[in-house]
Amino acid sequence: MRNVIVGVDGTAASLGALAWAAETVGERGRIHAVVAVNPWTEYVVDVVTGDPVTYRDVIETALAEQWTRDAASAVGELATTVSIAPMSTALDRAARDDAADAIVIGTHHGIAALGSVVKRIGHSTNQLLRRTVHPVVVVPSAPASIRPLEHGNVVVGIGHGDATRSAVRWAAHLARDRDITIELLHSTGDAPVFQADGVLDLVRYEAGRGDQASWEVGHVEHFAELMQTLSGDELDIVVSTPPGLAALRLDEASERSSLLVIGRHRSRLDGGRHTAQPLRHALTHASCPVAVIADHPADDPVSVC
Repeated sequence: MRNVIVGVDGTAASLGALAWAAETVGERGRIHAVVAVNPWTEYVVDVVTGDPVTYRDVIETALAEQWTRDAASAVGELATTVSIAPMSTALDRAARDDAADAIVIGTHHGIAALGSVVKRIGHSTNQLLRRTVHPVVVVPSAPASIRPLEHGNVVVGIGHGDATRSAVRWAAHLARDRDITIELLHSTGDAPVFQADGVLDLVRYEAGRGDQASWEVGHVEHFAELMQTLSGDELDIVVSTPPGLAALRLDEASERSSLLVIGRHRSRLDGGRHTAQPLRHALTHASCPVAVIADHPADDPVSVC
């Protein structure tokens, strides 16, 4: 992750994501900060105020002179864009144009029924995860408690199918670029094991679970060998198969980690709308950033890394 797109809107969550991205790409890296402006918002504000300084001008000034000021001094190159488009469209388009390594966004918040503030997967985040083939890193809103990438292990959730394979490949290239420890985590328990990869893999798992323990050990070892091969060098890999629900084990792992890497299945049957419970839980509860990696079918021209 040396060339990233960051969604910025002036909120504390987005500025925290920008700060994490700046620290992660470093002095030789590049950040493209993108603000997405709803065209109706722009129209209404400009018509109602009648100010000669347009809403877009105000946003462009804030983006260039306020929101990105600290990040600009910490990275090799910083570009800014105000896009009149939905957030998911603007970020995905920028990632494609820049051939970016990842898209970085902050955690959204909402108000629960009793008035408490809760983390949630917002509509724009869901839309982005559904449409993009680029890795999406969701950064929690407490940047002071987040470890720099090199100061903690990177946990990869191991499930089944193309989404997990893509996540392992992406993490292997990340490990090759940086001196980090990789932990492959595959939870075991009475519930289906780590359903981040969709219904078809659930059926395949349930149909072949005669010797569940042996199947799981072999499955994790297979991905450990794949990661070692892809990294090219001797890699520090930890394999863990804790009992219990995947969502809870991921939550616990995030407290000791600098990054969670989880595969997202892009089902052709439902248009990619399905977000499995472990992934949904990680995005709303993890203490560290979560990188969501889409599966890449053989005919997909976009590289997995």
